[in-house]
Amino acid sequence: MNKWIKIMLALAVVGAIAAFLVFKFYINKPHADIENATPAYTMQVNELWKQYNQDLKLSDSLYTGKVLELTGELSRADKSDTLVFAVFVMEADSMFGDKSIRCEMLQNYSDETSAFAKGTAVKIKGFCNGFDQTDIKLSKCSIVK
Repeated sequence: MNKWIKIMLALAVVGAIAAFLVFKFYINKPHADIENATPAYTMQVNELWKQYNQDLKLSDSLYTGKVLELTGELSRADKSDTLVFAVFVMEADSMFGDKSIRCEMLQNYSDETSAFAKGTAVKIKGFCNGFDQTDIKLSKCSIVK
């Protein structure tokens, strides 16, 4: 009986250590710093749009989950309650609204993005979340200077 207690106690200690390590390195890991990350791909917005419309599966496998740096002429800046989106309209006035590349800007770039005039050439870096048949979506975006 004493042998079983030692074995159970050893398993409990190993389990507690494993739980602590999972929490420390997996659950509690820091957020990725997209603003300072090196982009996996650098391209024009037109090129990204063309690739996604030619081969969705290939483009998703290449770009989704990666940091992209896009250059193009800004169509508009959309605002919601707390978010600002830089929008590159690729197909205007389609049946279900504009088809675009939408970049959710980081909070510290909101004012600068809102101040851009239509047609301003900008370079934006962000995390690609994929294509939903209407928009290519990027998050945690910053303006590259």
